[in-house]
Amino acid sequence: MHTLSRNLTGKLRHIRLIVTDLDGTLLDDEGEISEKTRRAVEKLNELGINLAIMTGRAHSSAERIADRLGLTSPIISLDGALVRLPHAEGNISASFIKPSTVRSALEEAEKKMTSIALLADDRLVKLESAATLPGYIESLDLESEVVEDLSPYVNTTVRIIAGGEHHEELKAIERVAFGLFSKVETSSYRSTAHNGRWYLEFRNKNCSKATGLAQLERYFGIGRKEVAVLGDFRNDIEAFKRAGTGIAMKNAVPELKKRADFITESTNDGDGAAEFFELLYETRKNNRY
Repeated sequence: MHTLSRNLTGKLRHIRLIVTDLDGTLLDDEGEISEKTRRAVEKLNELGINLAIMTGRAHSSAERIADRLGLTSPIISLDGALVRLPHAEGNISASFIKPSTVRSALEEAEKKMTSIALLADDRLVKLESAATLPGYIESLDLESEVVEDLSPYVNTTVRIIAGGEHHEELKAIERVAFGLFSKVETSSYRSTAHNGRWYLEFRNKNCSKATGLAQLERYFGIGRKEVAVLGDFRNDIEAFKRAGTGIAMKNAVPELKKRADFITESTNDGDGAAEFFELLYETRKNNRY
C-alpha cells in the first residue's frame, strides 16, 4: 500500500493525460505488454484519462504497440522529432533539419568518401556504402531502405548519421554543415562494436520529448499541470522538467529519479507502469483528495 504525500495527491487530482515511454517503462524486458498493464490501461479509460506514447523508437514501431492497447492519442517518436496520430498520413509536428544543412553534409561526405545515412521522417535511408551503422539504430525499429540517391530525402530529414574510420574526416563534415548560426547540434563518438570506427550525428537543437509533450498539450487543450509522464532513462529528463507530474520506474537512472514525484516499487519487468495506473485509478475512484 502506497502512502501518498499531500502534494502528490493534489497532483493526481489534475491529471488528464499520461504520456509514457516504452522500453524500460511500459514494456517488460522482452518488449511485451503484460496482461496486468492491459487491464490497468482499461481502468484509465474508465476515468477518461488519455494515454499517449513517447519514445525514441520510430513512429511505425510505437504505432503497433498503440494498436495493441487501443490507443488513439498522438505518438511522440524519435525522441520528439515527430508527433503524429496513429495511421495518419501527415505529422502534427516534425523537427526536420534545414535542407541546406543536409545537402552540405551529403556533399562533404561524398568528397571524403564517408558513409552517410538519413533518418527521413519515419524510415532510415542509406547508400550501399552505409551498411555499418551505430548499434542503437536497430532498437529504433525503423523501416530501412537502400537507395541510390539521398537527395530526394533532404526535406524530411530528422537525423543525419555519418560513419568512418577517420575522426578528422567526420569533423570536416561537421565544420561544413555546422555554420555559425546553425540550428543543429552534433555528437561524435567511437563505435563500441566496430574497432576504429567513428560516428557523427546531426539533429535539430531543442528537439526532445519535452517539445513533443508541448504539442500534445496543444492538441488536447490542456496545461502542463494536467500531464503526467512515465520514464526510466536520460532522454526522459526534459519531459520530466515540463510535465506536472513525473513518475520514474524503480529501474530508472538516478538522474531521473531525482526529478520524480513518485518512484514505482516495481521495475518495468514487474509491471511498474501498471502500479502507477492502478494507484491513480484507486485514488481518483475513492476521492482521496
